[in-house]
Amino acid sequence: MLLFFFYSISIFSQTIIPSFQISNGQIIFDTSSAYVRSNFTPLQTIMLYYDQLNGPLANIAFYNLAGNIVLFIPFGFFIPLLWKKFRGWRIMHVVAFAIPLFIEGTQYFIGRSIDVDDVLLNAIAIVIGFVLFKIFRRLRKMSAPK
Repeated sequence: MLLFFFYSISIFSQTIIPSFQISNGQIIFDTSSAYVRSNFTPLQTIMLYYDQLNGPLANIAFYNLAGNIVLFIPFGFFIPLLWKKFRGWRIMHVVAFAIPLFIEGTQYFIGRSIDVDDVLLNAIAIVIGFVLFKIFRRLRKMSAPK
């Protein structure tokens, strides 16, 4: 539970806290171009990054795509591990979209850029984590003494 707590805090601190800088002892939030950088067209950013995987921005493209997936896999593993009511496929698909929608929705209201493709990639990651949880449980049952 403690590991999940720290993981959640680290994810939310990187996705919810607005961009800021400290100047002359004052905190200045940067919301000037957030709405300009927002994407509401599904697969637009994913295809942009995918096209760049062999181009000059390959590292940025790879880390953005992989990062949006890898960083959210633990949600799909930890949530059903810690709470039995989240062990069904239907509820975890709802959770898989609810968490990234909450993050992107919050980012919209605090002036950070938002991207519908982040929701898609994060949801896929949570489902992958849930599949890993199901595999883990099955292996654990198979290795349990009979």
